[in-house]
Amino acid sequence: MENPNEPYNDMVDQTGVHTQAQHGNLLANQSKQIQYQMEDVEKNLAEAQLDVEETLTKINHLLKQDVLKTNDQGMLEWKPIDDAKKRILTDEGVDKVMQVMQSYINKETLLSNFDDKMIARRMLEFSLAFSALIFLKYEIFFRSPSMLECKEILEERIKQKVEVKKMTASIFKKDFDEEQIEKEILEEIEPRMDYEIAKIKSEQTKINLREFEMLFTQLKALVESTHNRAWKGEERGSLRRHFNISEVIGGNTKMSQQKGGMFSGWGKN
Repeated sequence: MENPNEPYNDMVDQTGVHTQAQHGNLLANQSKQIQYQMEDVEKNLAEAQLDVEETLTKINHLLKQDVLKTNDQGMLEWKPIDDAKKRILTDEGVDKVMQVMQSYINKETLLSNFDDKMIARRMLEFSLAFSALIFLKYEIFFRSPSMLECKEILEERIKQKVEVKKMTASIFKKDFDEEQIEKEILEEIEPRMDYEIAKIKSEQTKINLREFEMLFTQLKALVESTHNRAWKGEERGSLRRHFNISEVIGGNTKMSQQKGGMFSGWGKN
């Protein structure tokens, strides 16, 4: 006997199959979107984690003694030091130090696998080599005043000598002829002008050299931090763990799609 409900059941079955197919396509599209998003996240994470350009850029600005200032838009940006005469390093000195930093602070170092002894040995080698480099070429790397700067310094010193003699005359109630005193000081300095200029250059260079210890300590800390991130391959391990988590999430999404989701059995009964 023909079942009167059979056409209705066939329609329900067809509707269920069609709905399940649509749901499967929807899950497939969602899975692809999630996979693409996860791949983008993984790529951006890896690039950000291994990107050292920001660190190197900051080092370059600090070596030039640039300062962070607020611009018209309220954003912080690097600006050159107001008085270039206060710079410690020459342009050649900045470039050489940056070359050294780039050879230690890079993604190859981050992705290395160092134990404690290796890090200690590399840091000792860096410290000795960098110190020797600066010591042997300090006259090139550290600024010394230009002839114009030496002239300004010398003029200021002459002015101070005149002021001291003026104060002395005032205290002891003596006559004081400023022009005559200044003339006498100039006549005294003239025969040894070369010596005075060389003395000023040497003194100003030594003042800049006093900054070396702090500069060395700061750079050493940055190099050491980079090496510590590579301790026992920790940086590589960190990236691998992120990728494994992404693979697990992606695998679960694919399994859910293959099973048809929560509506997989709809229309079968």
